[in-house]
Amino acid sequence: MTKKGTLTVTVVEAKNLKDEDLIGKSDPYINLILDKTNKQIQHTTTKSGDLNPTYNETFTFRTDGDSHLKIECWDKDTITSDDIIGKAEVSLSHVISKGSDECWVKLKSGKLGIRSKGEVLLRMSFEPFE
Repeated sequence: MTKKGTLTVTVVEAKNLKDEDLIGKSDPYINLILDKTNKQIQHTTTKSGDLNPTYNETFTFRTDGDSHLKIECWDKDTITSDDIIGKAEVSLSHVISKGSDECWVKLKSGKLGIRSKGEVLLRMSFEPFE
């Protein structure tokens, strides 16, 4: 089974995101990171004050033996630096072997990665290079 090809990822929506702002609600966006050296980074638009945002945004990556997709959910801040809400890693083995996959990804935080910070729905497809 080849792992070289095109990975298409649609960030459909997020739900139950934890509010990281002291005043107001978080303004979340999602980073998708692929490549063993973290060189392929794409991100959604920011959804102002929405802890259950709908994105429906699609991204395309060129894979070259990558086995995981990293997901990071951030809170956009205008005055200070952005705050991480939560993160996760998704194995690409299922989408590579089956050609497509849809899954809710649980975002976690903390040193042990045990605090729940919400979920993100991803739709993925994989096309191997000929």
